Amino acid sequence: MSTSAIIPPASASPTDRRSTRTYAVFLVIALVSWWEAAYRQGAGLGGERHLAPALVASVMIVARVLASAVEALTYVLWWRWRGERLPYARFLVALLALSIVDRLALSLAAWATRAPSLAPWIAPVVGPHVLGKDWLHGQAGLRAAFGSLGVLTAARVGLTAWVQAAALRRRLGGVLLLTCGAWLLTRIALWWTVDLLRGRSLLP
Repeated sequence: MSTSAIIPPASASPTDRRSTRTYAVFLVIALVSWWEAAYRQGAGLGGERHLAPALVASVMIVARVLASAVEALTYVLWWRWRGERLPYARFLVALLALSIVDRLALSLAAWATRAPSLAPWIAPVVGPHVLGKDWLHGQAGLRAAFGSLGVLTAARVGLTAWVQAAALRRRLGGVLLLTCGAWLLTRIALWWTVDLLRGRSLLP
């Protein structure tokens, strides 16, 4: 893979170069922030399982990068099937940079856990999962699939669509519809998977 997949060539427009620099800055911020969160989680697990926090953090970071890589590849293959080229490496960098939105949601959810009285106010932003198990009680699949649906999730989906539209020089509306559909399909798959693992049938 050539470096031009990530770094725009000299002939690239000023807008492309600014976008690349912006993605790079947010990528560094996102990775550092995720490392800090994973390290703290690793420190909590390490005392119980005798694992080094740095090792746990590294595994978590690698898992996040791999998940973003699969997500990026899915969109790239879709657009290639449609006869259009979405640069994989640059899109992957953009997705990793956008994960800072997910990191913000994680921080706000932790805040709601420490201060339950704030949960009803934070729920519209990060999703109703912060309301506890009383929300959709007995519906573990639905809770896992849609518990994070809030303003930040909508922003993450919208920004993912915007990055694609900008790279493909397409109108945002159609790309946004595709991205929302992809998100919904993954949520339904998670819903059914959780219910199946808990021994529930998908049939009425």
